[in-house]
Amino acid sequence: MIANSIARLEAALNTVPEQFQALQEEVYQPRTPGKWSRLQILGHLCDSAINNVSRFIQLQQSGIANVSADPPSITPYNQNHWVDAQQYNNAPIEDVIRLWCSFNQAVLRVITHLSQPSLDVRCKLPDGQIVTLEWLIQDYVAHMEHHLHQIFSKRSCLPVHKLK
Repeated sequence: MIANSIARLEAALNTVPEQFQALQEEVYQPRTPGKWSRLQILGHLCDSAINNVSRFIQLQQSGIANVSADPPSITPYNQNHWVDAQQYNNAPIEDVIRLWCSFNQAVLRVITHLSQPSLDVRCKLPDGQIVTLEWLIQDYVAHMEHHLHQIFSKRSCLPVHKLK
């Protein structure tokens, strides 16, 4: 249910900034070669937020514009390129935290006011699966929580991904 996703995103916005700030300098170091640092993972979540808020808005519009059309396809983005291009590991921690907060506040503004017909708009994932906008939002929050767990757990650090 969308209310649950909204509550979980709000909870993360209320706790993550302070928790991340407390990690200090260890955020720059990957624990294993070939994996992202904690700061790069948070940066990846910024990239995920900006890509997904765009998807949420576009899907809402496509559903209003053409209910009978084939569902639009979700286009993946190259996560590694985004993380590298944004230079997260060279950025001040506070900048990345503010960016993450800002993008996720934008996500909240968009998803909080979606009507049920908008939430029911369908789209096609890269693997061909057809899902609703509501499912995509729930998946976005679960993806965020998965990576936040990596950031704050002892076994933190994300294997480098090709596309998401």
